[in-house]
Parts: sequence; C-alpha cells; structure tokens
Amino acid sequence: MPPFKVAVVGLGNAGHTLHLPALAGLPDIATVVGACDVDAARRDRAASTWKVPVFESIEDVISRTNPDVVIVGTPPASHVDHCILALESGAHVICEKPFASSIDEANSILAASAATGKRVALNHEFREMEIFRAVRDAADAAPGGVVFAQAWQLMDLPPWAEPGWRGQMLQRTLYEAGIHLVDFLMALFGERPVSVSASTSTCGVRDSDSDAVALVTLEFSRGRLAQIVQDRLCKGETQYFELRAETRDSSLRASFGGRARVSAGLHRSTRPHVRLEYGVSGLAWREVGHLRTMLARNPKDPAMLATRRLIQRSLVAFRDGGELPADGQAGVDVLEVIAATYLSADSGQRIALDSDAVRDVASLQMGVIPA
Repeated sequence: MPPFKVAVVGLGNAGHTLHLPALAGLPDIATVVGACDVDAARRDRAASTWKVPVFESIEDVISRTNPDVVIVGTPPASHVDHCILALESGAHVICEKPFASSIDEANSILAASAATGKRVALNHEFREMEIFRAVRDAADAAPGGVVFAQAWQLMDLPPWAEPGWRGQMLQRTLYEAGIHLVDFLMALFGERPVSVSASTSTCGVRDSDSDAVALVTLEFSRGRLAQIVQDRLCKGETQYFELRAETRDSSLRASFGGRARVSAGLHRSTRPHVRLEYGVSGLAWREVGHLRTMLARNPKDPAMLATRRLIQRSLVAFRDGGELPADGQAGVDVLEVIAATYLSADSGQRIALDSDAVRDVASLQMGVIPA
C-alpha cells in the first residue's frame, strides 16, 4: 500500500516542532503533500526547514493536494470547522488537543466522522512517551491494576501570564497543560471517572476567578481514586508532569523533564546506599520500600518522538481498521471530565459524570465560567 498523503493544518509550535518532524521520520507510511497557515512567516519557515508545499488556507491545501489524512494543529476554536471540512473531503483526521472548544463541538466532529466513515484520532502524545508508556505497561501487568494515582504539575506561569489564545481564557489550566494529566490518568485506569470533586483558586494572589491552583479528585470504579494538583504559582523547580501510581505490590513513578540527582541513605530504616538518578528528559521507576528498579528513560525530544509513534499507530489503524491509540471519544471524555471539574469548583459539589449538570454545559465554550 502506498504511503498516506498527509496535509498539516497549522504551522505554529505543534505543527513545526511536533507534526512535521514526526512525519519526516515516517517515509514508509506518510508523505506530506502540503501544509497551511494564515501566517506567511510560518509558511516560509516550514517550506525552508521541511521542504513541503505550503498554502494559506485549509481549503487550498485540501483542494489542491487531496490528502488521505489531515493533521489539525490550529488553536482549539478552529478545530470543529477544520475537522469537519477535512472529514467531508474524504480524509481521516488527527487533531491536537483540546479536541474542541466545547463538548457539543467535539460531538459534532464525531457525528461528521460517523456520517463520512472517516476516523478521528487525537494527539494525546503523553500516552506514548517512553516513561509514561512504561508505567502503563507495569500497571497493566500488576494484579488489580492501579488502585490510587497522583499527578502534579508545578510551574511559575499563572493563567493571566500566558500568551495568545491560552491567556484569553479565564479558567483554562486544565484545558491546556492539565489536559495531559487528565487524559493520562484515564488511560492509566482504562476508563473515565465516575465522579469529580475539585477546588480552584488564585490563592489570594489575584482578585479574579482564574484557576492558578487546581486541586482535583477523580473517582473511578471499585472506589479507586486519583488526585491532580496544578500549581501555577510555584517559585521553585518546574515539574511539568510528575506521576505516582500505586498498585497492590509496588509504587510506580514517572518524572517528565531533566532529572539528575545523587542520594545517600544511612538511616536505620533503610539499607545503606548511594543512588544516582539521571534522565535527560525524564525517568520512570518502580519502588518497593527503599528499593528502586528503573523502568524507562525518555530519549531526547520525547514529545516529538511520542507524537511520531502516535501518528504511526493512528495511520496503521486507519489503514487496517484497528484500535486507535487515542480516538475522538477520548477527546470528548476529557472535555467532560474537565467541565465537571470546573462545575464542582464553582458549586462546591461532587459532580457525577453522567449527571444532567455536565450535559447542561455541553455548549459552554472552553474556559468560560458558568453563570
């Protein structure tokens, strides 16, 4: 079978640093027939760096290249129009996250997918990173799987300091960087939560309803729990994605980002040891008491390589009809969980995912505070 003809829509950070370099490493299954962006400088950069034909609009790239697959990497407000146009042109879609600006918009993309017979995948690339994949594999192999998990993100970047479309939303930390944490926990547990409880606050730093700090509890089946902490007011070391997953016989850890640490233990409760931990882009390990076993290290440029793996797996699934690594329904589920998070924070109540409350805000645009 000849390689898929792929068009890339959006040549900002995702298109230039993730999608095009990822596709460049997949010549046997993908050929980039065109890329588009409204910004001329971005088009020139892509044409110069990646040697691809460039166009000003999605209409141009679709009509002139007739792609089999369209990768949508524009801001989320444009996803619904771009995805539906691509699907109706006869192309499969790989879309960046957040999937859409509202639950209703995301569902309209799925309806177009069903009507056209073309499939939609999401680039939830953290699922495919070496360290997080290793934790998922270890959890799947553990009797009973994960019983409790914690995911946290610490950085000095409050919502109001974000540039571009991200900074224009009043409540958005979970829709943006936090979406990685929410999606990965659902992939780790293998289901969407039963309910959500949450609090968000600026912690007195700013007089507004923005969510510089978010504390979230997800309840899964069989009483299993997960917690998310996002602290965008942290003046300490940035930790983009830290994870601890508890199974019945061990504790699984992953730390995304560079890590180099030497520790020594001479406490009576532990064996004497000297330990060196090193990972240029992150580590995953297993803990049983004071004993640690390395599970994986991220390679250099882990986000791009994880995107490449996800695109490759998605293209194979498009070709063979197999299971997608992250399908459109996963994108809808994430949006519903995040909507429930903000509903819980606003009301002070635990929100069931199948409740009328979530359905009532399905049309609410991402990042808008419910009235």
